[in-house]
Amino acid sequence: MLQSIHDKLKGWLAGMVLGIIGLVFVFWGINWTLQAPTYAAKVNGSEVSASEVRQSYQQQLAQVERQSNGSISETQRSQIKKRVLDDYVSSEALVTRADALGYRVSDQELLQAMSQVPIFQVDGKFDYAHAVAVLRSQGRSIPEIEGLFKRDVKLRQLDSALSLSSFATATEMKQIRALTKQQRELTWLTLSAEKYEAQATPDDAALKTYYDTHKSEYLTPETVDLRYVEISLAQLASKISIDDAQLKTYYDEQKVKTPERFTQSEQRRVSHILLSVADAKDDAAVKTKAEGILKRVQGGEDFSKLAKEFSQDPGSAAQGGDLGWSERKVWVAPFADAAYGMKVDEIRGPVKTQFGYHILKLVGIQPASVKTFEQSKADLEVEYRRNEAEKLFNNAQDQLADAALQNATDIDVVARKAGLTVLEIPAFSRIDGGGGLGKVPAVIEAAFSQDVLDGRLSPIAEVEKGRGVVLRATDHKLPQQKPLDAVRSELVAAWKKQRGIELAAAAAVDAVKRLTANESWDTVAKSLGATSGPPKFVARSDQAVPLEIRRTAFGEPKPAAGKPLYADSQLANGDAAVIALSAVREEPGDPQQQDMNLRRQLAAQIASGEAQSYAAGARADAKVILNPQAIE
Repeated sequence: MLQSIHDKLKGWLAGMVLGIIGLVFVFWGINWTLQAPTYAAKVNGSEVSASEVRQSYQQQLAQVERQSNGSISETQRSQIKKRVLDDYVSSEALVTRADALGYRVSDQELLQAMSQVPIFQVDGKFDYAHAVAVLRSQGRSIPEIEGLFKRDVKLRQLDSALSLSSFATATEMKQIRALTKQQRELTWLTLSAEKYEAQATPDDAALKTYYDTHKSEYLTPETVDLRYVEISLAQLASKISIDDAQLKTYYDEQKVKTPERFTQSEQRRVSHILLSVADAKDDAAVKTKAEGILKRVQGGEDFSKLAKEFSQDPGSAAQGGDLGWSERKVWVAPFADAAYGMKVDEIRGPVKTQFGYHILKLVGIQPASVKTFEQSKADLEVEYRRNEAEKLFNNAQDQLADAALQNATDIDVVARKAGLTVLEIPAFSRIDGGGGLGKVPAVIEAAFSQDVLDGRLSPIAEVEKGRGVVLRATDHKLPQQKPLDAVRSELVAAWKKQRGIELAAAAAVDAVKRLTANESWDTVAKSLGATSGPPKFVARSDQAVPLEIRRTAFGEPKPAAGKPLYADSQLANGDAAVIALSAVREEPGDPQQQDMNLRRQLAAQIASGEAQSYAAGARADAKVILNPQAIE
């Protein structure tokens, strides 16, 4: 089909679609040939592919593991798996809803969608030969790819219908203008908590009071002394030796099990001249023109030159119509049937597809072939070594688990039976972990489990993929209260910081009282050793003004003309602010244009909420059968 994406190209629910196209192309290099044994879910009778859900789960799992710099707990894994499956079910519920409502995708809409995929483009333009290479590497047939694109376009149609039905009422417009387009004239001064902190000195009674009310902040960490044994896939892999005889046996086995891995299907190299049919009424004229070009080729004119002159396939015309080497499944049926029924150098046409008329020239044939052992050796060695290491690792895990089960409290016996060395970490922290095991949630959870604290061995805990440990606690220390004298310097610093914040806030409250009693702004500011700028109009979204000041100012009533309102505010860094609010106005500019913009913004917000509700309703109404075991 893709050879016909050409100059016909003229020219979801937001957040709910799973990125159908992204799942095909973003994760570059995914093997799409895997076949799931069964579905992951059925939604209104439509099956959700277990292999696609599994691949999406694995991608998200890997991303979370990278972000957490280590392995994650089984609980987190289950949550990720559930979220991925739920997303697919919700998306499928919307697709089946769209089908029931009669949404359909035309060829033109399909072509338009496919032309927008960056990975089908070269230098920003759609390129046929490159698109064919992409599809070939993904292992998907053209009908499968078309189905994914049609699904995405269908959901976009549904989203567009919801958006077009959303609008803002006059009352909503008035409310949103008051919330977003109002400006307030204000000035403010800031009272530094650090300044007041420097002036504060605690006595013993003050420190004792602070200590007594913050004892939970002055505890030693909970720790456990650990002894453990470790198995590692990397260490086991380094011990594996491989010779050619083993690899040759493996090669022969794999050729029987998965012959397609070693078989290159027959490929043909075809050049073509495409004349598109933009309108059905032009079909006869286009066909006549194609027949005329065919006669010129048959008369001896250069095919390549004619393709450059007449072909309307932008991806191949400049190359004289050359489409490169391709398997039969790459092309749509009429084109493939013709190409695979020709002899080398044969010219055939016009061949009609849904995209126009083609004149074909078969340039070459590469017969199906089988990769030899030597051609496969490098890849097989990597695969064989990994498989053997995983077998050793799995056996080692079983041996370690059996030994731990038989000797539930003796780590030394377990180490001896498994041929491992006992390692130690003193004072392993519940908060920060420690030693060679780092701060891995699964390991911390195992180390402080009740069984381990009671002296028993833990099950195998995963430190990272391909690395596991069995733990034994020898000494458990609960958090202990640190005596006041041991933390005096920390107490003084914490007390002074808190006191500085309290004094700054109190000074701001007092300043507001003085200003409200008609003391001048300049006099109050001078007495506080603070400065402020001239009054200015500030919008609710003005990022140059601290958020706390904007919240306070926009939370006050409108001031009377010539009589400012005063308020205090606590800033996130502990400082205090005194605010003078003197006037309120609507944002200047073209009211009509502003209303148009506001109406569009509000309609978009309403549409987003309605889309989420619609998606939730589609999911609630759907008949869903879950089969999460299929993605284990």
